[in-house]
Amino acid sequence: MRTTMTFPRFFVVALAAICCSPSPAYCQYRGYDAGGPSSAPAPASAPAPDKPRGLNNETYKTLKSQCETEVPLGKAHGDICANAAAILLGEDPPDEFREMSEAQKVKIALRLLEKGVDSSDIAKGRAYDWYSKTEFFGFGSLGGYTDPYRAKELMDMMTRKSYPGGALRKARAALSLLALTVTEAERTESCAMAKRLLAEGKLDVDSTKIAAEVLDSGHCKNLAQGKN
Repeated sequence: MRTTMTFPRFFVVALAAICCSPSPAYCQYRGYDAGGPSSAPAPASAPAPDKPRGLNNETYKTLKSQCETEVPLGKAHGDICANAAAILLGEDPPDEFREMSEAQKVKIALRLLEKGVDSSDIAKGRAYDWYSKTEFFGFGSLGGYTDPYRAKELMDMMTRKSYPGGALRKARAALSLLALTVTEAERTESCAMAKRLLAEGKLDVDSTKIAAEVLDSGHCKNLAQGKN
């Protein structure tokens, strides 16, 4: 007998799949524990000593100053702004930001990234990731920093420059659970493009991670196994 998944059950399954999937923007700039749960309880051990704080204070201050003064004048590359934003959003942010909420830090990081978008593809891509981030089936705003219009502008900039990171971000979106109008042919082409670009070995670090995410999708895995 063929059973039909009711809407409530489909809703729960889809919601669980989305909530349990790591957000690309979030995971891109901070580490996470990739290990699975242990079947046995961990042995008791002495608490680890606290890591020294303030290791990135001076580095961040220098990069931020260059981002705000030299990059707009063309005296430094916009990647500096992306590096400053990465420190701010990383596991060891400068002391002055430790007590800030995630949303507050993202807003400050976006101001830095915006100063670098004219000369840095990395800055464009990372700013796009935050502006285009969504929650709960694409509805709602995360901390007040999402901006679909600005995200589209940045995507257009990446496309005009033929930046592979832009095309790969489109491919990642085409293979997401929210891409309900994307055809099978478009999904297959997204897999083929990611595989080709990754094999060429010319991608930057961010684009390499996104290409790997695309190829790790269910559709691309099925293609690789000859199931589609």
